[in-house]
Amino acid sequence: MKYFRSYPFVMQLILFLLMTFTFLSCAGFVLLSLLTKLTGFTPVQLTGITPASPLSLIYSAVTVQGIQSIFIFLLPSLVFAYLAHPRPAAYLGLRKPGKMIQLPLVILLMVGASPLLMFIEHLVSLIDFGKEVKAAQLANENTMTAFMTMPDVTAFLRVFIVMAIIPAVGEEMFFRGIMMRFARKRSKSMLFPVLFSAAIFAYAHSNIYGYLSIFLAGMLLAVIYNLTGSLWCSIAGHMFFNGTQVVLSYLGNISPAVKSLMAGNSVPYYLVISGAVVFTASLYLLLKNKTPLPPNWSDDFTHEELIIFKAESMK
Repeated sequence: MKYFRSYPFVMQLILFLLMTFTFLSCAGFVLLSLLTKLTGFTPVQLTGITPASPLSLIYSAVTVQGIQSIFIFLLPSLVFAYLAHPRPAAYLGLRKPGKMIQLPLVILLMVGASPLLMFIEHLVSLIDFGKEVKAAQLANENTMTAFMTMPDVTAFLRVFIVMAIIPAVGEEMFFRGIMMRFARKRSKSMLFPVLFSAAIFAYAHSNIYGYLSIFLAGMLLAVIYNLTGSLWCSIAGHMFFNGTQVVLSYLGNISPAVKSLMAGNSVPYYLVISGAVVFTASLYLLLKNKTPLPPNWSDDFTHEELIIFKAESMK
């Protein structure tokens, strides 16, 4: 088998983009052709849900969201890694953290970052981008509010899997595991790969008001990957960040205090300040315990393999 790593950089990138487009097209075909049969609802109904929509419609829309995420991010990453390299897990960065203390530090880092990112999104929301952008944002907020309708534990587990677990695994493989790797091949430092992967990560979420905060979150996840050398750490951070919102929304159905906090238009200043303290301390400790990606982490062939190839070519 001739792995994709033997092809030139441009060819590898084209193959990955074509693979992503193919899976995206397959997802569209499957959902459009089988959607009505599987759910009993039309695509228009599923894309126009509101908090007032029937629970059966909301649950179907959540399921469709999960399927789309799998086809767009998870499957292309897994299949490409399998075809690109004889060690696909290593190619994607799925190695254990260099130090076990890194995982709790990553969680604390996201605990501190969450109120800061929410505050930034709130500040951006005060800017008037026009009626069309505001209408699109309102529709997005209605969809998210509907998704967070979780009257029981079964609904909570469904939403947690679709909104936290699947995106954390699929998006980290796609943006940090592969796209960041491609960017590193054409960069002498980690700055461009971090910024590039964060930019397309934010763009993919199609959220004007949340673009800056999502971009910063993407940068943070890329930095986590670089400092720990393990994609599992960035997956854990991503999952915790998304999962916290799902858990708080679920608790809001039980606790009026939590519901009031979640319904607020701004983040309390004491949360922002305490978050900044936790974030700074966690980042400092993570830097002290870093096991960063090696300079040649994005190379398609190891130094030992190149020596063997050179020796064989000279025979």
